[in-house]
Amino acid sequence: MKNFIAYLRTKIFLQNLIKAVGIALGLLILLLSFLRIYTHHGRTIAIPDFSNLPVEDAAKHIKSRKLKYEIFDSVFIAESDRGVIIDQYPKPGSLVKKNRKIYFTINANSPEKIIAPNLLDITLREARTKIEIAGLKIGNLRYRYDMTINVVLEQQLNGQILEPGDTILKGSIIDLILGKGLANEKSTVPDLIGLTVEEAKIRAADALFTISTAIPDMSISENDTLTPFIFRQHPVHNENVLVPLGSQITLWVTLDSIKIPGEGGSDSTFVWDELDNSNEDFEDVEEDTYTDDYSY
Repeated sequence: MKNFIAYLRTKIFLQNLIKAVGIALGLLILLLSFLRIYTHHGRTIAIPDFSNLPVEDAAKHIKSRKLKYEIFDSVFIAESDRGVIIDQYPKPGSLVKKNRKIYFTINANSPEKIIAPNLLDITLREARTKIEIAGLKIGNLRYRYDMTINVVLEQQLNGQILEPGDTILKGSIIDLILGKGLANEKSTVPDLIGLTVEEAKIRAADALFTISTAIPDMSISENDTLTPFIFRQHPVHNENVLVPLGSQITLWVTLDSIKIPGEGGSDSTFVWDELDNSNEDFEDVEEDTYTDDYSY
């Protein structure tokens, strides 16, 4: 022990200690210098604003500043040019080090395709919500006489009927046909007997009525390729009866020509039990007063 203490007091030990401390300090200085160079200490780059620039142009600026980039996402905005940058991260003005990667969101060259939502038979408020969630826009609102009020009767795209499930472009403008209740005005129901359902829809719409449903009789099967014809309707066509505009008409269809008046000689129209033409010329109908048996 005494020898070790004596050794610590010798010049050799002091010289070795100074050398060791010097080497350690040298290594520390070298390490700090390396880290300073590696991390670019004190050297930062301010990120420019790349908004509305094509990616190709932005890439040139990025390369000159020794940065990197990556296209992170793409969306479609009709009001912006195709292929330009609409968002970036880090944000413009952020200070970053060399080789930092910048993430871009660009405006796609074409809009995304989506499935058209089903907006039928829901309120305007519900339809607005569905349209926004789907990334669509609501267009013109038009109203049609119907027993419902502010309920979607039809959805359209570019003037054509849009069926739920159709493939459309995201951002498309959807027009809605809404019910506005029954009209105060009244008219006679059009005669739809002998027409096809499609023909009846057009004639009913022209007269400001709507078709609610078409009920097939026993002559029609699922595999039929022939077009059935209407042999009954409710309300019936009667020149002496006035019905509120916008009322719904129920149809009965058949492939049996005998059931169609004038074809087989049978009269299959319904009769108003309470209609008495001998007492008055017209009768206003406020509610459904049909009492006929609809069985075949």
